[in-house]
Amino acid sequence: MSTSSSERPVVYVDESANSGQNLLDPHQPVFTVAGVHLPDDLAASIVDEVRGQLPRNLREPKYTSLAGSSRGRKALMNAFSRLPTGSVRTYLVDKRFMVMAKMVNVIVEPMAHRNGYNLYQRKGALLALANLLHMAGPVMGDADAYDRMLHAFVNWVRQKATTDELYAAVAALKTSVQNQRFAEWLEVLESCRPVADETAAEIASQRHRDELDPAIPSLYALANTFGQTLGRFRLVHDRSKVVDRNTTRLHTVHLFPDPAGGPGEFMAPLMGAIEFADSKDHPQLQVADWAAGATRQWAQEMAGGGGDQFSRELESVAQLWLVDGIWPAPVES
Repeated sequence: MSTSSSERPVVYVDESANSGQNLLDPHQPVFTVAGVHLPDDLAASIVDEVRGQLPRNLREPKYTSLAGSSRGRKALMNAFSRLPTGSVRTYLVDKRFMVMAKMVNVIVEPMAHRNGYNLYQRKGALLALANLLHMAGPVMGDADAYDRMLHAFVNWVRQKATTDELYAAVAALKTSVQNQRFAEWLEVLESCRPVADETAAEIASQRHRDELDPAIPSLYALANTFGQTLGRFRLVHDRSKVVDRNTTRLHTVHLFPDPAGGPGEFMAPLMGAIEFADSKDHPQLQVADWAAGATRQWAQEMAGGGGDQFSRELESVAQLWLVDGIWPAPVES
């Protein structure tokens, strides 16, 4: 017997620090999305307990306001301690790394595919190349030139820079590189100019709208992890314009070939029907806001190589929630 939509499990989702396609906003270097699967009564009890520890005039206990006071931080940690194992899952994105990963994906991968080399099927090859360029670019070459190349790519995708300007930035970085072996990797980018010329026309036709926004790939990856354990479910997302205009794309993803799979393999279907709601009406969305914010704060401080005491306390819960992310791999010693 099939389960009706109203009887299916519900996953509530919220984001933290989404700056859209402006991936190089220095004030928001990390993006996170959190999913919460909690019974209504437990979610309401957790939120009510947090409210009871705060001033009565606080309208809605958002993560940012809670994390700004010692009383709020204590309330958050108490709330997190009440969450059952597996009820919260998060996905995070290092936005600066995502720029380079997108550059490889949009420009290099199609050219490699034409030459008979599938970066998707060769396990980790695409991210490995992105990681190499991300880690070595500002070290082997001039850091400012590397930064200008990233900005040029973002502006190119957003139709604020021409392909000539993008490749002038690539050439400037290569000129600053002394190591010939690394310069050859930048020559790979240069050799992909024909793909960039073709893709520029597609971008102008709006076929690549939201190409740089981390919300869609992050939501798809997060939802798939819930689908593996819950089966079909309802996905209730805090109001989001970018998710709203991409719902059809997410619901039809199973009709597209899986680039990482073999011939005839398609993307996994999204197991949840997407709805939108206000966090004031669903305590689970408030918990999702807290989990997304906490994961983002922990990851942001981790990426910066420091952090305050509260960020270190968050590590104990944030690591348990984290299912995956777009994040540079550490350099092996």
